[in-house]
Amino acid sequence: MINSKSDVQPKKKKSKSGLIITLSILGVMAIAMTFGALYYNYRKDKEKTYISNPKVGDVYEIEMRSGNFSTAKVLQVTQDSVYTTENNLETDQLKGISEIDIDRNYGILKNAHSRKEIERLFMQDTIFAINRN
Repeated sequence: MINSKSDVQPKKKKSKSGLIITLSILGVMAIAMTFGALYYNYRKDKEKTYISNPKVGDVYEIEMRSGNFSTAKVLQVTQDSVYTTENNLETDQLKGISEIDIDRNYGILKNAHSRKEIERLFMQDTIFAINRN
């Protein structure tokens, strides 16, 4: 026989430690997201400088028309043009780009691009990252 509600439902204890843990996790996540956003903006600003001032050896990470990813290496820079060679390999995953960025994977053919075209490709995210050593 049930005499009261307390017999049916266990008493709930208010836990301060559970609240503290939850708030701590949320705080750490907020800090991580803030640092991630700051790093992204820092990298994009640095890459804008690289696009406006290309150097021999820069590697452009590019999205191909097929939807795959590859790289192009800068071979020569003139006042109005950038000459690149494309990687012979493509990958379907972003994380695979570093694995195919090997000197032997680049072709011997040069592609000529105007500096404005390179800037346009960067603004359209076709060139989505630039690596400079």
